[in-house]
Amino acid sequence: MARSTQHLSNQPLQRSHILDAARSIVVRQGFDALSMRKIAEDVGYSPASLYLHFSGRDAIAHALCIEGHALLLASLHTHDSMLDPGERVKAMAHAYVAFGRAHPEVYRLIFMQNPAYTDAAFSDPEAAGESALSLFTQALASSENPPAAAEIVWTALHGVVSLSLTAAKYLPTPVDVLVDTMLNLCLPGRYVGVKKKSARKRPSARTA
Repeated sequence: MARSTQHLSNQPLQRSHILDAARSIVVRQGFDALSMRKIAEDVGYSPASLYLHFSGRDAIAHALCIEGHALLLASLHTHDSMLDPGERVKAMAHAYVAFGRAHPEVYRLIFMQNPAYTDAAFSDPEAAGESALSLFTQALASSENPPAAAEIVWTALHGVVSLSLTAAKYLPTPVDVLVDTMLNLCLPGRYVGVKKKSARKRPSARTA
């Protein structure tokens, strides 16, 4: 039986204990199952004790989004050392999709649950303004329009992740193939939008 009152706890309640319990609930049962009462049951404290650390369920969701977003960025940063920009973009794209599929409830919480939660993840001061979009923009610096190219890639990758989470049976093509095909279609020149040379104008025919 879960401990339900504060005086039965053996150690002071820490913010990390609350987040650990909340994360476990979200991963196991989905965000809809998350409540202050449920978290309190899992950590063995009264619900009132949680409010000493968080103002409510939304505040805990914000913290989980910040934490999850940091993990996503870390997975993308593992490819920083790749010198070939095309290979770097490709590796980052696969890492993004792999993260979303490996952590479906966390991904849903950050990008598919509530715009306010997405804002919370992106406003983390420790991230210093970094996002998947900014990292792809850096990786696509040699493209004709890095911001637009990055937005296209991020939008497409989010589509792959979200559909693989919500409608996987309608995606018969392997996810890795979808990612590679998307990159080939969106980004010419080995996945990097190589600047196109302007076509030479043909000399006009002389009139007789």
